[in-house]
Amino acid sequence: MQKHGLDALVASSPDNVMYASDYECVTHWINKGFQVYSVFTPGHTPTASLIAPSLELEAIVDGKVWIDDIYIFAGFPRGPNNGEPMDRVGSRGKALLESAHIVGRAVDGLVAAIEARGLAKGRVAIDESGISPLLWSAIKQRLPDCDIVYGNAIWWEVRMVKTTDELARLRVASCITERAVNAALKLARPGAKESDVVNEYNRQIAAMGGRPTFMLFGTGPRTSYPHMLVSDRVMESGDLMRYDIGCTYDFYHSDNARVISLGNPTDRQRRIYDAFARGIEDAIALVKPGADVKDIYRAAMAPARKLGLENFDRFHCGHGIGISVYDPPIVTLADPSASAFLMPATDSGLEPDMAINIEAGYYIQGVEGYLCEDTLVVTTTGCERLTHNSKALDYDVFMAESANT
Repeated sequence: MQKHGLDALVASSPDNVMYASDYECVTHWINKGFQVYSVFTPGHTPTASLIAPSLELEAIVDGKVWIDDIYIFAGFPRGPNNGEPMDRVGSRGKALLESAHIVGRAVDGLVAAIEARGLAKGRVAIDESGISPLLWSAIKQRLPDCDIVYGNAIWWEVRMVKTTDELARLRVASCITERAVNAALKLARPGAKESDVVNEYNRQIAAMGGRPTFMLFGTGPRTSYPHMLVSDRVMESGDLMRYDIGCTYDFYHSDNARVISLGNPTDRQRRIYDAFARGIEDAIALVKPGADVKDIYRAAMAPARKLGLENFDRFHCGHGIGISVYDPPIVTLADPSASAFLMPATDSGLEPDMAINIEAGYYIQGVEGYLCEDTLVVTTTGCERLTHNSKALDYDVFMAESANT
């Protein structure tokens, strides 16, 4: 905030509000038009405010929210208890409703929080990713003398380097994911359905305390679909299997990928997948503080480029990971801020405690596809691997080498 000359930093997207406040707002996740804000002003009193709907009173007091200056909007009446004893959450929710600032709409709370700090003429960065152009215009009209600037890129910048707690969650998420997929892959055999593996993966994730988020699993020609849907396709001997999977643990994500052969792979399949597995390992060897993502990209791509694969190219070979599956930095040769990612570049290189994924793959349309992906944390001297599954293409070897993951 000092770097950007800010008095206040406002979060509006579900990810950024969660990151800023530890507030899990179910309404915010399921209703994309709903507005929830957090306001962070370390140089003023109060330090932070949360603007949330009355519907979510219980979630605020029953969760991990650390902010106590709260603006409540969109009245959601509860029936009176008529003298009956309330549970702890009910009592705390009633007390919060009595102590909170009551406003009509979320935007009213945001404006009031800024004005209460005397920042009507301050410099405020607002996360534009969760605000419609209409609401952005309304905020500017309500605060005509305030220097309001876009803030999402600043949140991205803050989120690039992880805290100790974030890294702990990421480690657990990756561990759960690999254990779940290894258990699910025991069901993979000729005659089984792809959906059997997907359903078992999701069951295992839930059993270990995670939340299933995505399980992209395909066999045979469906491995060529970059993001395949769940299918009842029956597996056949000799099929390639490809997974690209993730879960969340305490709101932090995992993401990794492998290709495995359900039978004897062809020489071509071995050459292609071995090239991607080698490229990932070569790229991982470069990960350390100060490393240039462009060099990491080139290393990940080099072995497969030597094969002369037709129409082989990728915009990126990796990404940061955290409270979103895709955080910066993006491992690319291009400027990610001017791409579909709209994320800040990392011109000064990697930093300790960044969590990144390295990935590379190739899709032969309608025939077969390849992807290899690992998750790492940048340490002071190199990197720590969070994913450990085998990169063997042979099913039996993969299962044996991944058994202790």
